[in-house]
Amino acid sequence: MSARACLGLLACAASVLAGCTNSQSSVNSRPHTGTATASSVGGVQQVTIEVGVDDRFHPSTIVVHPGRVQIVLKHDAAGAPHNLSIGNPVNVFVPTIDSGRSESTSFTAPAPGKYQFVCTLHAKLGMTGTLVVKP
Repeated sequence: MSARACLGLLACAASVLAGCTNSQSSVNSRPHTGTATASSVGGVQQVTIEVGVDDRFHPSTIVVHPGRVQIVLKHDAAGAPHNLSIGNPVNVFVPTIDSGRSESTSFTAPAPGKYQFVCTLHAKLGMTGTLVVKP
């Protein structure tokens, strides 16, 4: 094969590879939305997180203080079912809900820090959020 043919083949391969994208990383790069601070309802901190067709938590950051917290997960639109899970040391799970439904759970917020929550059904799509516990 001639040098010119090799160069042409390499240029063609480079242009094909340059056009390739990782659809997973483009999905994960979608922005997360907003921050909400829990409000006290009957002495319990309460926050509502909405989910829907975009596979994102709204808001994606919630701020609480140590003590009792109630998270309400509300599926406000059409789309796939969603849930919410926070791992150690919080160990909270809001069961899977379908469109038009809501579900809640209560827990005691741990020591101040940041804790990730996730929809276990859509974690690979980047459906995550952050629980911030402030002193």
